[in-house]
Amino acid sequence: MTFLDEILEEAEQAENERRTELNQLRADQFLMAVKVLEDKMAEANALADEEIKIIEHFRTSELDRLDRSRKWMTFNLWQYMNTTGEKTMRLPHGILKLRKGRDKVVIENLEAFLPMAQLRGWLKKTPESYQPMLQPIHDYITRTGEIPDGVQFIPAETKFSYETVKGGDTNASDEE
Repeated sequence: MTFLDEILEEAEQAENERRTELNQLRADQFLMAVKVLEDKMAEANALADEEIKIIEHFRTSELDRLDRSRKWMTFNLWQYMNTTGEKTMRLPHGILKLRKGRDKVVIENLEAFLPMAQLRGWLKKTPESYQPMLQPIHDYITRTGEIPDGVQFIPAETKFSYETVKGGDTNASDEE
């Protein structure tokens, strides 16, 4: 190798190092810009959250007030229907109805109920139910490479992540 070749090689190495530094510098500037944008996003979220709290409080109080009025009016309509003795009343703004609901059976003490239920045939048999165990299926697929019928295997995705430093705290975020 000649003296000229050595000088050219040293110049090329210096140029490559300078490019690496410029790329690292640019990457650091981008990371700083990402932190600034994240801070602005956090401010916007905080402001929106406060507005949402105010609106939710208004919604809750207004709906409560209106619901109390509605309940009072429907109670009075129910009382009126009971005094008329009618089951259905058609009015210009709607229909009032009184209908008897269905009876309901609730088993409170199963042990006391079972002997009589067996004699009267009030019990039904439920067949076994099956639920797939996902971990053994995953292990089989990764071990053999074979995917069983009726199974879909979705491989894991590579995710990009970054970290920013904010006053001693580290904020990490994953991007899809």
